[in-house]
Amino acid sequence: MPAPKDPIKRAEWIKKFSDKLRGKPISEEHRRKMSEAHRIVSFETRKKMSEAHTGIPLSEEHRRRVSEGQLGKVLSEEHRRKISETQTGKCHSEESSRKMSESQKQRWISEKHKKKK
Repeated sequence: MPAPKDPIKRAEWIKKFSDKLRGKPISEEHRRKMSEAHRIVSFETRKKMSEAHTGIPLSEEHRRRVSEGQLGKVLSEEHRRKISETQTGKCHSEESSRKMSESQKQRWISEKHKKKK
């Protein structure tokens, strides 16, 4: 993990990993703690980044790069089936359709609206 560019965060990072930077041996317990801390921060950071980028359209260059990265990728039949299921539109059950229809039939329509029709 590279050092952060922000001076305050960089100082904290250096302090946290000072033993590693000085070349001192790191105990297995310390390695485990650093790994756990990295996983937590990494998950939270990924979540924030995902939320920040939601709804932003990708540039043409980025789309091209993503497309090139996916070329030659082989998917299993099960994976392809799951993708297909998520992409197809889902229909309401007959019971749900009936209930929605009944609720709309009972809807009150104003005189103004009737005249507009």
